Amino acid sequence: MNRVATALWNPIVAKEYRSRMRTWRSPLAMSIYILLLGGLGWAIFSAQAGSARNSFNTGQAANYGQQLFLYLVMFQLGLIAFVTPALTAGAISGERERQTIDLLFVTRIPPFSIVWGKLIASMSFVVLLLLLSVPIFSLVFLFGGIELDQVLTSFLVTLVAALTLGLVGIAFSAILPRTLPSTVAAYGVGFILLAGTYLYGLVFPTVIDPSSTVAATVAPAPPLITYLSPIESLVVISNGTTNGYGVRYGGAGGFSGGGGGCSTVGGVTTCYAAPMVAPGAYSKAIFNGQPVTSGSAIPAGPFKGWQFWQATVTLELAIGLIALLASGIFLSPVRRLPWRRRAPAAPATPVAT
Repeated sequence: MNRVATALWNPIVAKEYRSRMRTWRSPLAMSIYILLLGGLGWAIFSAQAGSARNSFNTGQAANYGQQLFLYLVMFQLGLIAFVTPALTAGAISGERERQTIDLLFVTRIPPFSIVWGKLIASMSFVVLLLLLSVPIFSLVFLFGGIELDQVLTSFLVTLVAALTLGLVGIAFSAILPRTLPSTVAAYGVGFILLAGTYLYGLVFPTVIDPSSTVAATVAPAPPLITYLSPIESLVVISNGTTNGYGVRYGGAGGFSGGGGGCSTVGGVTTCYAAPMVAPGAYSKAIFNGQPVTSGSAIPAGPFKGWQFWQATVTLELAIGLIALLASGIFLSPVRRLPWRRRAPAAPATPVAT
């Protein structure tokens, strides 16, 4: 067996697969997941089916499909975020509590393979949940307005978010000796990554002064920390625009747009009402009273020109890599950093007789 097959299928993965799928908990969890997601989809579908059937406006019908898709992907993200830490937060600490961690250390499986096996077994269950939800997401194609690439991209963003939460849960499970503290810490960090960073963009957005001449040439972007949250990425994938998230115009009410004002450019004073637009759309067109088009690309910053979901996936994978390295270091029974090697022992001096 080559190294790739050994990494993907080691004794830890085989043991976790058999122990998880032979119990009643996994089928029950899958059934509840499908019932909750399907119930939400059917409720939204029933609420919109009558109006969509009687609507002669194709744009309005397409909007129904976008709304249904957005509700489904957001609810699915919440379910995955609720399930994933529970699968991984007790992966290593549970072995300590059952006093079986020493049995893993005496085998020929290295610590990194133990962590990798626990991760693969847990994430396979998450992938199974995502695959079970594919028939439910097919409802959005009845209304239109959503393309296949949007569905695939949203599944990719959700899967990477679940992978990051799983790696964070395993890291806390390797660092903390008990399952309860590691579970609480995993859920806390997961809430900060998913919801906390998104709320940060609403409470502390990038403030733009309409009277500034610099603001007329520099397109504003949300704070960098907001790219960690997959929420806005899923919204942009569904709607194709940011709707002014993370940007507040000076003198405007609310968190992310609205208001208006007057500005003077070239000796001409123009008063306007600032619309809810995407960050990349804020340009000289606003000051000249011209119509503004929205977009989905990041207009400024280190991810300028990237799509929101690309920045989110990149940052989450970086956090996951750090968590994976921390898991391998703290799980090792001999926690010796490579730059802190022991000095060779001095030879013993013979004792004169």
